[in-house]
Amino acid sequence: MTSSARTAARRRMVTSAWIRADGEFSVKKCTIVDISRTGVQLEFDSPHMVLNEFSLLTARDAAQGCRCRVKWHRGTNIGAEFVED
Repeated sequence: MTSSARTAARRRMVTSAWIRADGEFSVKKCTIVDISRTGVQLEFDSPHMVLNEFSLLTARDAAQGCRCRVKWHRGTNIGAEFVED
């Protein structure tokens, strides 16, 4: 997606995070590459099968996270939009 097509400006950020699928207890480690008020770009160490919807956690043992929906997937990176519950 080009920056002109984005609805919100992204802010570069390189920090650890985890994703968890609904009903799962296990988490997958990832890195937040950039973030905006509407979405996030995540990078994984290796290509993963990421479900269409997941919770983004900023701590591995967090009880709740931010709901996300995958918008695109390129190699080890995905772009996801934030979803309101």
